Amino acid sequence: MSAHQAAIKLLASLGMGTAQTLKPSFNRSSLPSPEAFWAAHGVNLQSKKGWILAKCIFHEDTRPSMSVEATSGAFYCHACSAKGGDVLAAHRLITGCDFVTAAKALGAWEKK
Repeated sequence: MSAHQAAIKLLASLGMGTAQTLKPSFNRSSLPSPEAFWAAHGVNLQSKKGWILAKCIFHEDTRPSMSVEATSGAFYCHACSAKGGDVLAAHRLITGCDFVTAAKALGAWEKK
C-alpha cells in the first residue's frame, strides 16, 4: 500500500472522508446572480431579458457601449473589447485575480 493510499484509509477510518471529499471545488450555482452582480457595478438588469446595452465599467464610457446578457451575465464591450461569459469572468477582469481567488471572492469555492 502506498503512503497516499494509507493516508486516504486513515482519513476514512477517522470519519474525515476521503481525500476526494476534502478537495475544494468550484460550484457555479453559488455564484451571485447576474442581476445582483451587475447591479453592484451600476448596470441594471432587473426585469429584463436578452442583451442589455449599458455603460462599460472597464473603461471611461460616456455612452452605453457594453452589451450584457441578462440570464448568464455574459458581457462584451463594443468599444474596448472587454468580454467574458459570466460574472466570474467579469470579476476576474475587474480585479485581475485568478480563477480560484475570484471563485472564493464570489462565494463559489467550496470545501467539501
